[in-house]
Amino acid sequence: MIIILSPAKTFSKTKTTSNQVPYFQSEALSLVKSLKKKGISEIMDSMKISENLAHDVKNYYLHFEEHQLSAIHTYDGQAFKGFDIHTISSDLLLKSNEHLYILSGLYGLLKPLDQISYYRLDIKDQIVKNLYSFWKKRIEKYFNEFHHDELIINLASSEYSRLLPKNINIVTIDFLQIQNGKYKSISMFVKKMRGMMARYLIEHSITELNDMKKIELDGYRYNPEKSSNTVLIFSKEV
Repeated sequence: MIIILSPAKTFSKTKTTSNQVPYFQSEALSLVKSLKKKGISEIMDSMKISENLAHDVKNYYLHFEEHQLSAIHTYDGQAFKGFDIHTISSDLLLKSNEHLYILSGLYGLLKPLDQISYYRLDIKDQIVKNLYSFWKKRIEKYFNEFHHDELIINLASSEYSRLLPKNINIVTIDFLQIQNGKYKSISMFVKKMRGMMARYLIEHSITELNDMKKIELDGYRYNPEKSSNTVLIFSKEV
């Protein structure tokens, strides 16, 4: 079984390095070569960010490859807080490296222990090119070559899920919150649960859908009324 997460826009100040090279490293470097040529104003306009943040982004690319940091230790968004890498054993980390992928606008597809540099490039950004077009066929070919007969558990956002091929066995897990009898999707809660669920599935070696439906995690339970054959919904009163 393979599990998919989205990346984060924020990074930790980790010192955990890695020598595991991403599969699409050469493609990432070609994008970086183009990004290095972009001015501050273009970065601000294309990424819709402040001038201060645009200077940070520019520096990321000017000093790219100076850092070779472990991806799973570097990302610091809600999903990765939920995954909680700081409490994971070395054995579970290696197991995660076999079963977990992180989609990325810059790197395409990352394993947890792949080396990355600080960057900012959302899959929807078109500062260099249409990243959906750039990555989709490459990622489709990768999955068809290495994971065509495996169950893929999709815990990525809808934006990044568009990168996944249509011709493989994908089941999406999503989370809903119930407030005053109404279902809502509260982004912060959903993102954290994606990371928590990814870790739980790996930690407990859960590979069957029927076993996934039995999971109770942080108050969330499987909701058959909201689910389908390809989407498992977990809900919780908040």
